[in-house]
Amino acid sequence: MFKKLLLVGAILTGMASFGQEVDFGIQAGYTNVEGKSSNSLDNVSASGNSSGFYVGALADFTLSESFHLQPSVNYANADEVNFLVVPVLAQYYIENSGFYLQAGPQATLILDDVSIAGVDVLNTFGLDLAFGAGYEINSNFFVEAKYSLELTNRFSKEIRDAADTENVEVDSQFNALSIGLGYKF
Repeated sequence: MFKKLLLVGAILTGMASFGQEVDFGIQAGYTNVEGKSSNSLDNVSASGNSSGFYVGALADFTLSESFHLQPSVNYANADEVNFLVVPVLAQYYIENSGFYLQAGPQATLILDDVSIAGVDVLNTFGLDLAFGAGYEINSNFFVEAKYSLELTNRFSKEIRDAADTENVEVDSQFNALSIGLGYKF
């Protein structure tokens, strides 16, 4: 875990050397994770919500007056499930308004054990599409809201093989809404 964070830090530092202007910052807020699952055998679907918080660090690369690139690394916890969330968002600033739109890929890693009897139930890695909007209160503080839509299936092929259910299609995703406040140095 520590080695992964160190690697992300090194990548962000390397990216900083190529950007025109770079601001670093911190962010925190509320998160709501919605889990959805369905299977083809019983044609059954289920969903549930978990609420919690996130906290993390960011780098804001100014590419032009209107465009920024903002990668970040966030720890999130929703009902005692721990995640590492790594979005890389392109931001478009609406001229003379303080508002911006953002979108981009996001990696989400479950940090907890997701196995039963030694067989993984869920894939720990997921790839999302994140999008949202924000407002710069001043040159340091901002508020934003974003929604992430999972593109990958979290249900593990390993559990399907162990249960001998090869012909059953099981689909499972985590989508999340995050609302927070940030500070750029």
